[in-house]
Formats: sequence, structure tokens, C-alpha cells
Amino acid sequence: MISVIIPTYNRAELLKRAAQSVLAQTYKDFELIIVDDGSTDNTKEIVESLNDSRIVYVYQKNAGACVARNNGIEHAKGEYIAFHDSDDVWHSNKLELQMQALIANNADVVFCKMNRYQDGKVVEVLSTYFKEGFLAKDNLPFAIGTQTIFGKAEVFKNTKFDPEMPRFQEFEMLIRAQKKYSIFCLDKPLVDYFIQNDSISAKPKKYLLAWKLILSKHKKLIEEYKASSDRMGYNLLKFSATVKDRTLKYELIKLAFKFKQSPRMVYRLIKFLLKGCC
Repeated sequence: MISVIIPTYNRAELLKRAAQSVLAQTYKDFELIIVDDGSTDNTKEIVESLNDSRIVYVYQKNAGACVARNNGIEHAKGEYIAFHDSDDVWHSNKLELQMQALIANNADVVFCKMNRYQDGKVVEVLSTYFKEGFLAKDNLPFAIGTQTIFGKAEVFKNTKFDPEMPRFQEFEMLIRAQKKYSIFCLDKPLVDYFIQNDSISAKPKKYLLAWKLILSKHKKLIEEYKASSDRMGYNLLKFSATVKDRTLKYELIKLAFKFKQSPRMVYRLIKFLLKGCC
């Protein structure tokens, strides 16, 4: 059985769509654990209206998504665990294809790619720099959406999400998991990802804090993951271009320079500093 975990906070109507995309899966042997992180809207009523015996509703005082996911892991009865977000949608064959990939390749964790939606249409397929197959130990599992992750329950029971992380919680968790477990990329977009107005993605202070925490918790990150260093630096650079606050922008650029850069990346950094673009 697969335990699917959805943390949610005040997203009742969006939650219904996300939950229905789980209930409609072609792979039927699962439980759906919805962890309500202290919502003040009608989340509980929406969950009850779904009227499905596979749903387990768990309420907790507001403590954040990482705590909610960890709470879901504690309640999970399945041999496998998958994570979903309350504002996104799974394709109906997601669990089936990921289970097939996990068994066929004897993997511990399988993630897929996802479509980013804007104004009702796909504008980008995320995680295109990963190719189908196992991630090498120096290929950092960066920019893998939580809602794409599926794997053996053992992995997540032994490697919980860090509540201190304001962002990139799946990234930081997978850094630790990768030291012991294998991670496989399924080269199919099986999740539709929608950015909401209250999305954490739009908060530069939390973005900066998350990177600082990652670098402090994993001090050898840059040396150990040379294959990913260039990509992480470029991500910081691109994000800094969207930040209006000059102090925050400067801090992000400084972090970008900390990563080992290829000649192409050095050129991009210099171009950015001279022209303010990447």
C-alpha cells in the first residue's frame, strides 16, 4: 500500500482538486492522509464531503508544512510513501508509473517531472536537467518538487523534513537521503504545478534564508556536489534578477559566487553584474 500525504493550510477549494487527483489514480492500493495544519477555513468540511474511506484526516495546531509532512509520515501505514501539495494536480497514472519504475530499477526513491502552469497553459517543464535514470552521488537533487516524490516508507521514516527550512525542504531532505538511498528520475511530467499568490516561491527573504541554512547544515556541499554547483549558482543568479530589494539582491549574488563555476557560468555572473541581466 502507498500512503499519500497532503499537508494543507486554508486552501479548502484547492485541496478538493488536489485530493480528487489522488482518488482518481489508476493505482488503487493507497491511503490518503490529509494533514490539516490548523486551518481556519472549511477544510475539514471539504475533506468530509469527499466521502472516501481511503482518506485519513489529521488535524494539528499550525506548525508549518514540514511538521505536517512529518506528522503524516508518522501516521503512514503503507510500505511506500508519496507526497502531494494541496494546490497542485497529479496525472491519473502517476503512482502506477512511479511504482513500476521503482520496482523495475530496484530504486529507493522515484521522482518525476512536472508542468508549470500559468494563465491556464503549460509554460515550462520543470527539472529538465535531470535525465531518466539514477542520480549520481555528485548530482544534487535540487529543484525536485515535493509533490513529485515517491519511495519506500523506510527512506522518509529515517529521513524526516527539517522544520527549520522555510523553503527547499525537499531538497535538504533529499541531500541527506541520497547519502544512503538511491534516487531515480522518471522522465515524464506527471504533476501539474500551479503558483498561487501566497506561494513561498515569491518570498525572497525565505529563499535567501533557505540557502544560508543549506550551506550551514551541509558545509561540504560545494566540494561534494561538483556536478550540481554550477546549476545551483545559476539558480541563485536568476532568482536575484527578480528581487527589487538591493540588499537582498546583493546577498543572493554573493551566495552565487560561492559555488564552483564553469567558464560559462562565470561569463553569466559577469554579464549580470555589468548589465543586471542573466
